[in-house]
Amino acid sequence: MRKGQIKKYLIFMRSGFQTVLAYRGAIALWMVGALISAVLMGLVWWAIYSFSPQTEIAGYVFPQMLMYVILSAAVGEAIYSDTMGQINEDVKWGLIGMRLMKPINYRMQLFFTAMGSFLARIIIIGVPVLTVGTLVVVFGFGLQGIMWYNILLFLPACVLSAVMFDTFGFIFGQLAFRTQAMFGVASMSQIVMSFLSGGIVPIALFPLWAQSVLYYTPFPTLVSLPVRIFLGQVGWAEMLIGFAISIAWIVALNVLAHLAYKSSVKHVVVFGG
Repeated sequence: MRKGQIKKYLIFMRSGFQTVLAYRGAIALWMVGALISAVLMGLVWWAIYSFSPQTEIAGYVFPQMLMYVILSAAVGEAIYSDTMGQINEDVKWGLIGMRLMKPINYRMQLFFTAMGSFLARIIIIGVPVLTVGTLVVVFGFGLQGIMWYNILLFLPACVLSAVMFDTFGFIFGQLAFRTQAMFGVASMSQIVMSFLSGGIVPIALFPLWAQSVLYYTPFPTLVSLPVRIFLGQVGWAEMLIGFAISIAWIVALNVLAHLAYKSSVKHVVVFGG
């Protein structure tokens, strides 16, 4: 992609960033949602640890598990992409024809818009939630092992998560060309991805065979990998392998997305002159 083309798509990135800033009520709801999710899951794990004879579950002591809960809630809100919803709206209201006739790549438009949204979310939601949450868990519950380089490495892991989530959104969004039941598709896909990515419970709690299988799938990239990097549970070798697997899956899934998109646009019918 040439410099002029990149500059053209950066406009959509800015648009995605400004759209998030424009809806202040939505920002408040996102933060409240992340807070409620973290508090409820924290209470659940507090009850589990209180009645458990062990102080460590699946390699996590309670402060680490509490931090995991906060991190997974923050990451889930930060990487969220509305790419699937945008495709559904364009198809539903007949805007897809105009989108395709414009001298821009529809996929790149959605991608840069999603990245702008991610940047806004990570600044407005991710940084405050993680800062407050980390201070509470470190000074209130005695969490140890958080290093400055873990926090720095956490950021590129979140970028990979956002790109992966957006890619999944574009793939599932192709179903909008073939069905009107997109609410069910969106709900099901988010539940499955949240569970398999470790967003609900750590993957360490899964059976060993499931952990081995998931390790080579794209799902841990979404939540588990960045959270474990932040907690200092990932060594350099495992982290580099995780990044390599993530990038390989992003490339493979985008190839699949491109093929699905080429097939989907054949179903587009535009009326008018």
